[in-house]
Amino acid sequence: MVQPFMRRVAISAGMLALVIAGLVSTPAAADDPGTGEVTDATWYALADDAADELEATDWEALSAADGCRLLDVEITEVVDPVANAEAGAPEDLAVTVVEREEICGSALTAELAFDGGGESIDGGMRVAVAPGSDCSGTSGPGTICISRSGSYISTSFQYGGSGTISAFLKLYRISSSASGCPTGDTIATSSTSSYSKGTRRSLTVYSPSYAGYSAHIWKYVGLGVNTNWGSACGVL
Repeated sequence: MVQPFMRRVAISAGMLALVIAGLVSTPAAADDPGTGEVTDATWYALADDAADELEATDWEALSAADGCRLLDVEITEVVDPVANAEAGAPEDLAVTVVEREEICGSALTAELAFDGGGESIDGGMRVAVAPGSDCSGTSGPGTICISRSGSYISTSFQYGGSGTISAFLKLYRISSSASGCPTGDTIATSSTSSYSKGTRRSLTVYSPSYAGYSAHIWKYVGLGVNTNWGSACGVL
């Protein structure tokens, strides 16, 4: 039986900068149309709206819709004064990210044979980043997916192999015209967590900008060494 596993999100300054930039890109965010400036009150209101939306989300229902059972969801507020200052936001502005742990059936991963990576779920070689969601088979075997829901980008990895592994997810912003599914500017990194057969973990961040994104699953090998097990990408 897989037990709930509490996790904390590791946040990079780059990720916070993207989230903050996303907040200010909200229509009518600027208080002074002449200067484009945003008051502190507006920053706080936008961040609160984003947090309220995430906290009001029925994560259990979302997991059930995917044929999974939610074991744990952690909503974390993070403050980075440096990233806030660079974006022109109040130094104490908090942004919200979400991590989930689920237990899922193995049907999806069982159908995916790993063939060296860099291929889409239907087995076709990925030549360029395409519009829309993406799921790909990985080492393990496993399945990694990336998708958008409203103003949020999510990635998930479901493990279908035997035994237990440790791994973490990373979300990157990439060129919408990139070839393959490369890494890019890191916007979010999950904590390193354990996976057993059927475990699925996901990472969700606020990012309303339409752009190229990639998600990679990194398996922890030891002594600071991690192996890239696979990726998914899309223009979302």
